[in-house]
Amino acid sequence: MNLSALASIPGVLQASVADDSGHLLDSSGELDLPTAAVLVLAHATLAAAAELGRRSGAGDCTEIVQQHEGGCVYLHALPRSCVLMVRCRDNSSVAAVRAAAMKLAPMAETAPKTVGTFDVSSAMHAEPAW
Repeated sequence: MNLSALASIPGVLQASVADDSGHLLDSSGELDLPTAAVLVLAHATLAAAAELGRRSGAGDCTEIVQQHEGGCVYLHALPRSCVLMVRCRDNSSVAAVRAAAMKLAPMAETAPKTVGTFDVSSAMHAEPAW
């Protein structure tokens, strides 16, 4: 999958695709590659929202937009238990990102890239600062 089109949307800092094990499958943008812990947290966030949707009768979660102090994160569920994570400067580019994400073809099989060491304890015990 080529994410350069997503990364070229004004306001997008990085677009990445990961599997549910935290393996980076593709990434494009101006930021350093996301760590495995970040990728696992992105997948876990989407999975938790999907569980909430199922239990509340709304069905699986297909996308989440998160507002953070330092920008915006868009998460989108992809086939084969993968997640698209797009980091943006702010929410002004979310509509364009959403439209582009909906057009993504199912991912081709891709070998995982090496992203560095993974500390599962930091991902499993992540807590908000507040």
